[in-house]
Amino acid sequence: MFQNNEKVSPSQLASVIILTMVGTGILTLPRALADEVGTDGWLVILFSGAISMLLLYAMGYIVKKLPGKNYLEILSATLTKPVAYVLVFLFIIYSIVLNSFLIRIFGEVIKMFLLFYTPIEVIMFTMLLTSIYLVRRGIETLGRLAEFMLPIVIILNVPLFLLTLQGTDFSNLLPVFQTPIKDLVMAIPTALFSFLGYEIMLVFGVFMNKPNKAPRSGIWTIGIVTVFYLFLNAMVLSRFGVQQTTHLIWPTLSLFKTIEFPGLFIENVEVVVMTMWVFIVFMSVAPFYLSNVILIANFAGVKNHNLFALPLLPLIYFISLFPDSMAATYYYLDIIARYGATLVVIIVPLLVLIALLIRLRRKEEGNNA
Repeated sequence: MFQNNEKVSPSQLASVIILTMVGTGILTLPRALADEVGTDGWLVILFSGAISMLLLYAMGYIVKKLPGKNYLEILSATLTKPVAYVLVFLFIIYSIVLNSFLIRIFGEVIKMFLLFYTPIEVIMFTMLLTSIYLVRRGIETLGRLAEFMLPIVIILNVPLFLLTLQGTDFSNLLPVFQTPIKDLVMAIPTALFSFLGYEIMLVFGVFMNKPNKAPRSGIWTIGIVTVFYLFLNAMVLSRFGVQQTTHLIWPTLSLFKTIEFPGLFIENVEVVVMTMWVFIVFMSVAPFYLSNVILIANFAGVKNHNLFALPLLPLIYFISLFPDSMAATYYYLDIIARYGATLVVIIVPLLVLIALLIRLRRKEEGNNA
């Protein structure tokens, strides 16, 4: 049941969204962009960041104009109730599948780099159980944890990236502006879906204690992630070059594995990197999980969303085991990102925004009549 203190500040919600986005796109973005547009990936990141900023601003505007309404109520007020139930159901399916594949990728990476002899099923199940604990604590605990962890992640990332400067060749970033405009446009969806996660704004917006600041917080939220992706892409290309980057499964992790610093007081920097990444993934899985149980509770007309936290675990777990390989996992993830995210992240918010603007204009004309 939603408690009176289940409120988050704009900065807390922004921290949740930032960590959610980074967790979904940090591993493979440099490889995907290098494969499609070579050294011009930074242009695609800029375009995709601008589009994401506009979309999140639109979501923040919706939250601002319809304060205190959950996702189902927002859709019902703008797109009619029957349509709202259909779209909420599709959002639930999209979010569950996306979260399942994120858990699968987490399990594969941890098994490959850290827990070599631990069954992947145990790794994924443990992460889900941990997420359930945070989900049952509610949005306020999630917001406080994200606000606490974000500065730590930034502080740890800066020296690690500085350590990767040794041995980099910035000439690998050249030449630029060599990719045809058509290819740049075709690559935008690849980078755009690396920003996935900000769609939870419409789900968590009902909990904001200052909804009037939602649009502004969306701008700097996307801005931070865009700068991070630009820097990450530049460092990976500088280190490996375009050709080698396209052959790396997880170029971001490979980048940190190359750190060699004589006299460093930490012998194995990779352990620090993996620890930080585990926290980031956890802060991606938990928000999606919480949004799932909240939406299911709204859909079922139940006030206590905690009832659905544990029953949802087996479904996510078994979906995560469905792909028979990492290649299959990324194949299905690409499908859900391209089609599911297009509906949930782009089409639905724009339809809601248009309907809301029409509704507000009619109300204004009625008042002036």
